[in-house]
Amino acid sequence: MGTLKCVVSLALLVIGSFAAVHVPKQRDVLKEIAEVENSVHVGKKWVVLVAGSHRWSNYRHQADICHAYQIMLRNNIPKKNIITMMYDDIAYNPNNPTPGVIINQPNGTNVYEGVEIDYKGDDVTPAHFLKIILGDKEGMKSVGTGRVVEGGAWDTIFINFADHGGSGVLCFPNGYLYADQLNDALNTAFETARYKKMLLYIEACESGSIFEGILSDDMNILAVTAAGPRENSWGCYCYSESGDYATCLGDLFSVTWMEDIDKTFFDSIMRKKSIFNDYNEIRQHVTLSNIMVYGDFDIGYEKLSTFIGYQKKIDKPSVMSLSKTIQNKMTVSSHDVSKCTMEYALASKKLTNLRKQELQIELQKNDEMRFVIDNVFREIYLSVVKLRPKIMSDIGTFDKPEFLKLSLDMFPCYRSIVNKINENCFLVSQNSYVLKRLRIISNLCVIDKNIHGMFSNLVFKSCSRIPKNIVNVF
Repeated sequence: MGTLKCVVSLALLVIGSFAAVHVPKQRDVLKEIAEVENSVHVGKKWVVLVAGSHRWSNYRHQADICHAYQIMLRNNIPKKNIITMMYDDIAYNPNNPTPGVIINQPNGTNVYEGVEIDYKGDDVTPAHFLKIILGDKEGMKSVGTGRVVEGGAWDTIFINFADHGGSGVLCFPNGYLYADQLNDALNTAFETARYKKMLLYIEACESGSIFEGILSDDMNILAVTAAGPRENSWGCYCYSESGDYATCLGDLFSVTWMEDIDKTFFDSIMRKKSIFNDYNEIRQHVTLSNIMVYGDFDIGYEKLSTFIGYQKKIDKPSVMSLSKTIQNKMTVSSHDVSKCTMEYALASKKLTNLRKQELQIELQKNDEMRFVIDNVFREIYLSVVKLRPKIMSDIGTFDKPEFLKLSLDMFPCYRSIVNKINENCFLVSQNSYVLKRLRIISNLCVIDKNIHGMFSNLVFKSCSRIPKNIVNVF
């Protein structure tokens, strides 16, 4: 197999904002809502922080979420209002050169300190996440801490998610969250008045595909994504900048907005900035992907502190406030972090010959399993095209698929085919490399929403001769 050409980039990063929020003091009758919008009463702020990955190679996702947790605490969000989902296999991972410490920038402070994780390990699932944001206490009473968002009509919700993503999906350690499932939950939250306004920051490849043409613009929800529907997001502080950690320490979009908040611990001008002000700054300094916004643009004119609070007055800066903003960051496409990091390590003079040999064997095995996965999807593609020759003009070729816009009604088909691959081939959520090939399946379902009916025998045949237990192919 050929060696992957790893792209290294330098990016400039700065951003942040805070401000006070004024919401109605009372709600005696609905017709009074508009009149009391500027009342001094403030609803509760709820925060849901999710790192959807596990394994050391995905260090950056948990580092991002721990960093976000520290910001929420410093901004006076009560701990009881912060709900955290994180596999928690990084802080004391054998690969961690500083056990019990997680950093989100070179020589950074320990963002893991004091983080209270409500759901960890196998409790980090799409189903649990949806129950949490819908306030399903009964459904979560025997899981983790059992804490959920107990929001009401005057409360705000901020959701920060960091992990891998693909066409219409966000990844969790053992499953996918599909765009239609998230959209159904958001609709339910809106219809049952579980929030007043909601803001989502999504760090994932192709994260724009979760919302494009799907998220309504009349539900008081704004989603900001690290990448458009056709793009990768980017890891940062990689290669030499990660030192002995030997993996990317953060993600470009996430680190951008958080580092600026760290340096503006009490700044009245920054505190008054709207979400759109910050969005524009992010777009100026994160140029490797297009930072996108979806949903209700009226929310974009709200101050960011409406959702994440702000530090009202301090006698001296906190430890996190003093973290420096590093302008030049070495970056790698998120899809390629694991492979590029290993290839970089092989070029290092610090490794023993034995360790280099181990890495070479691991990379060779990974390339072999990539080849297997590619062949499965290629055979599926060719079988469909053979039966439906005209469909190729709509979906594109195997190596250059079209980027078709997703719709809510294609997801039952899409999910059905992915489930068949799970049952007959390999667990797609356990192999991040699969995300590069999912566009082929989503395209088929966009063109024909009933095409999954022909896939049972087709998938079984395509996977009948592949190795068993294919896992962690990146």
